[in-house]
Formats: sequence, C-alpha cells, structure tokens
Amino acid sequence: MRVHGNKTVRRRTNVGELNGYQEAREYLLEDFYWMCGYCGKSGEIMHQRFHIDHFVPQSLAPELTQKYNNLVLACPKCNRTKSKKWPTKDKNVPNDGYIGFVDPATEEFDQHLERNDHGFIQGKTKLGKYMCQSLHFDIRRTDLFWKIQHLYETQSRLEELFCDNVLNEEEKDYYIYSNIILKKYIQDAFEKGE
Repeated sequence: MRVHGNKTVRRRTNVGELNGYQEAREYLLEDFYWMCGYCGKSGEIMHQRFHIDHFVPQSLAPELTQKYNNLVLACPKCNRTKSKKWPTKDKNVPNDGYIGFVDPATEEFDQHLERNDHGFIQGKTKLGKYMCQSLHFDIRRTDLFWKIQHLYETQSRLEELFCDNVLNEEEKDYYIYSNIILKKYIQDAFEKGE
C-alpha cells in the first residue's frame, strides 16, 4: 500500500519565482493534500501547522531556496529529522541507489517506500530502507496517524448517513466505538511526539 494512500502528490509546474519560500504554503497544502510528503500524516486531522522542507538543503543549494520544485510540505517531525541530511553531498544527486533521498512528489517515491498492512512505513529497496532509518520510520509510530486517518474517514461517512437519517443502530454503536479508539490513537500519537 502506498505511503500517501489513494492521493498522488505532485507539485504544480506553473509557479513562478517566489519572493520567499513561505509564499508557497497554500500551493503546497493543495499539491500535497495537506499531507506530509515524507510520512503521509494529515495536517488537517492532526491539527498541526506543517513546515516547508527544502528537499535539497538550503545549506547545500542556497540558489534553490525560493524554487517551488525544491519544496516539500512536511510534518514538524519529518522536517526536523531530515534537517540538512544529504548523504551524497552533491546537490544534483539526491541518492546513489543505496543512500540518500527520493523526492516525495515523484513517481519514484512509491518504488522505494510503502505501508505494510498495519500502517507502518517500510522500505521496499535498499534506498527505501535507508530513508526509513534516516527519517526514523523504523522507530516511529507511523501506523498511528494512518489508523487515525482511516477512522476519521469512516466517521465522516457515518456522519453523512446520520445527517441523511439512514444510520442504523449497529452503525451508531460503531461510530461510538470508533470515536473511543480514535481518541486513544490521537492521545498515543501526541505521547509519541507525532
């Protein structure tokens, strides 16, 4: 299963020169569907103000600081974890096939990372395994916000049925049960620093 679920993250191509990279926030929120490009966490559901990551770090390529195609919407955890890491030390080479990073707004991202049936992010390739370790997916509870996302979507569907006056008793019970689990997962996510 894909890290970003059924959403395909791609940057728009018609953004001109930015005066400051923060100008790109609204575009990034739309292009990344309010999800962290790296871990797929929903900023809307988790009520977090996401950061703007420079895929190629500013320290290595200051000329790319204002370039939209170098910006990634990232949750605070992924942005701080990735920070200035760039193993190849060459701004034009994001990875050597074994270490480095893959831009999450490219098709190649899905070739290296996936979610398992429990929602944890794992590497499919050596490079994917490197990214998992580098972004700490191997020790983070990436399953929590995946589960939160699915419970949130389920509750939204049940709420629509309720508003249409077609929610049956079993569905009402499930809504209450899912709300209890959702609160637990959110609490767990906050306790784990997610």
